[in-house]
Amino acid sequence: MEKSFSPQYYTIGCSSLSEKQASDCSELYSSDYGTWSGVDNPERKGKRIRLSPEKYLSLRNQRDMYVSLCYDGEKLIGHAFFLNKVLEDGKKCIWVTQLVVRSFYRNRGIAKKLLRSAWGMSDYFAWGLATTNAVTIKTLESVTWRKVVPSVIGEHIGEIRSLCDDVEFADKERIIIDKEKSQIYTNFYPNFQKLNHQRGLDELYVGRLGAIEDGHEWLAFTFQEQEKVFNEDQWNEMLDFSAEQLEDAYSRMDMQNQPWTKYTEHEIDYVIEHTKLGRGQKVLDLGCGQGRHSIALAKRGIYEVYGVDFSERLLNVARRNAKDHAVTFLKRDARNLSIEGSYDVIMCLYDVIGSFRTLEQNVSIIDSIYKKLKKHGRCVVSVMNMELTEHVATRTCNNVQKHTDELVSLPASEIMRSTGDIFNPDYFLLDKVAHLVYRKEQFHHDNYLSSEYVIADYRFIRQELIDAFEQRNFKVLSANYVQSGKWDKPLATATDRRAKEILLVAEKID
Repeated sequence: MEKSFSPQYYTIGCSSLSEKQASDCSELYSSDYGTWSGVDNPERKGKRIRLSPEKYLSLRNQRDMYVSLCYDGEKLIGHAFFLNKVLEDGKKCIWVTQLVVRSFYRNRGIAKKLLRSAWGMSDYFAWGLATTNAVTIKTLESVTWRKVVPSVIGEHIGEIRSLCDDVEFADKERIIIDKEKSQIYTNFYPNFQKLNHQRGLDELYVGRLGAIEDGHEWLAFTFQEQEKVFNEDQWNEMLDFSAEQLEDAYSRMDMQNQPWTKYTEHEIDYVIEHTKLGRGQKVLDLGCGQGRHSIALAKRGIYEVYGVDFSERLLNVARRNAKDHAVTFLKRDARNLSIEGSYDVIMCLYDVIGSFRTLEQNVSIIDSIYKKLKKHGRCVVSVMNMELTEHVATRTCNNVQKHTDELVSLPASEIMRSTGDIFNPDYFLLDKVAHLVYRKEQFHHDNYLSSEYVIADYRFIRQELIDAFEQRNFKVLSANYVQSGKWDKPLATATDRRAKEILLVAEKID
């Protein structure tokens, strides 16, 4: 049976590349990139193409060069080097200069994820690379939602030549562009195997970009100004990718600087008072994140506390923060909770219910709460307020899938990583029928994989939340519109600008 693995991804500036990382990149490239064709030099035909560690270390001196790395444990299994440059007129551009995945790990989505990291920022002017691999061009088109068109590339030859100044192998004076060809001379003569090519793709891009001439590679770029090509397959692929990376997105929030994380003690006082939590009782913090509520309870020394989250990265932070305080942290999925025992009190705070795209997935968390609560046990839950969302929204539609242009044109932000202001109408699109709020969230400059995810969160109307609990034999004791830090002072109206959360307290009655 093949051993499973959990790849770890990182992005760093090449100026910070260590000697160990350079050595790892050299070993990976030299063992897995490929062999020489011998077209330019028959003596090296079939020999391995190699790059020394010193060659990679020389990138320390090159501005605007980055690398995304993928590890399986201590072993480097994939890397993508890319130029991330802002031109003099302010246009942001990406050029992927090298992509290698260890042969044993191919066809597992690693290359695609590395390329998504480099190309995934939707507010850039241009994205591209030089390659002979048709699959790579297809990925470029899929991620950027635009086609590689020689005539469009020709219109931006000036910008591309500016990028060539920072790409060592690219000869800006030997670019061939016409209606049926887009190639650049790179003086590279590898024996390109077809291992990662898909049937028909080579022919497709030969027809569009021309048969590759010796020493040349296809020059493939897409541009912000181009018409978006967004079919159903790309739609599903984008949402599936973002759903897969939801754990990564939440784990990269800068919790210490989020304003709503400053009220932990007040929130714990509220939980204790409204659940009648007593000495020695068991508490489950569902979706505990970095464990701030779990640890605050444990510090009081009289409760048995358990924290559950689906992010190992957040749980590791929680364990470090807990120090000597008695909290048990477990990695679990709240939608299908597998955990021993039952609990007197369950907390599920700050929009754990609502993190998923469908109502069914979100109410499955309520089912988990019901199953794990003791009879007459109480829960405290907070969700985002849909009524306020509708009140402030400036970008709306009735079915995002039928209005994908609205999502494509939505500006990206770093709200999750920085301010946490997910009610800012400039940066969300509301699907009023599905109760989903879409955002484009960017993450970079934190050493992990540079990424842009489409986050879709489900928001609740107050009565809808009450109904979901009452249908599961809960007695709803209160359901209030609240402001962070002032849970004990309910707000009168759903559309009060402070009423971003609905806070519900319920008791299991059967």
